[in-house]
Amino acid sequence: MTWEQIREIVKSRKWAFIAVLVLVLANIAMAAYSRFIQQPALVKLQQEWSEKRLLLTGSKGDLTTIYRQGEADLAAFQQRIPLKRDFTRVMMEVFELASNNGLKVKGITYKPEPIKESNLVTYGVVMTLDGKYAGIKSFISDLQCYGGLVTMDSISLSSNSRTEEEVSLKMQLSAYLRTEGK
Repeated sequence: MTWEQIREIVKSRKWAFIAVLVLVLANIAMAAYSRFIQQPALVKLQQEWSEKRLLLTGSKGDLTTIYRQGEADLAAFQQRIPLKRDFTRVMMEVFELASNNGLKVKGITYKPEPIKESNLVTYGVVMTLDGKYAGIKSFISDLQCYGGLVTMDSISLSSNSRTEEEVSLKMQLSAYLRTEGK
């Protein structure tokens, strides 16, 4: 292809050539912006983040201090776990959450199981609740924010009517409690 042919193509497709040229220039400008402005700023922010993270963990790289802090945090966490004798109180708080959301507790079963090699016991709890769908959504949200160690293992919803908002919720929970002996 000669220069004369290229000039002829550019003349006949002037607007398409201008559009391609604008796109190429925009691409070059964006690549330059990314390379010379964004990447140095990102590196600087990563360095600042790393420095702040080191300040939060204590002295720089002192593994003994970090380990002791971790043990202290773990001990404080374990002290926040309710005792086994407080199972009734924990469940009453869960029932109160249900009641506050307009739900009725229809049934509950539970089974304690010790966790091997720890001073914890887990209570597997199966609850059946009835109420409006909005109340059930709100109850699940409140239960997720509950301060105790109660986890939702599974939930199932059912309704007998297609026109009413009444829904039945069956949920399996696990409540973790400390044994009194340790």
